[in-house]
Amino acid sequence: MDKQMAIKNMMWKKPIMIHGYRLERTCQACPEQYDVYVGEEQVAYLRLRHGHFYAAVPDHGGDEVYSVDPKGDGIFEDDERVMYLTSAVLAIQEYYINRMWDTEGDW
Repeated sequence: MDKQMAIKNMMWKKPIMIHGYRLERTCQACPEQYDVYVGEEQVAYLRLRHGHFYAAVPDHGGDEVYSVDPKGDGIFEDDERVMYLTSAVLAIQEYYINRMWDTEGDW
């Protein structure tokens, strides 16, 4: 395996920070998926499989707050990843901001 490929294979394991949310990639492809954290608390789950990408809160099986059908089937095309992950994080953020106003006390 050449050095560039080895680096690429290691990079998918590094967390991604988007707007203060930490995305930890749990599967490289088929599906490409992430657990999303604020501090040590998981607040969302992201998954791309069979051409459908969605964000669920607070984890897998939770409320779907974002979905889209990108070009990638089980892994994003290189020109899609940043756009769709950022859009999903913004939808997650909107969900939690609106939830603060819908409840009283701690949530």
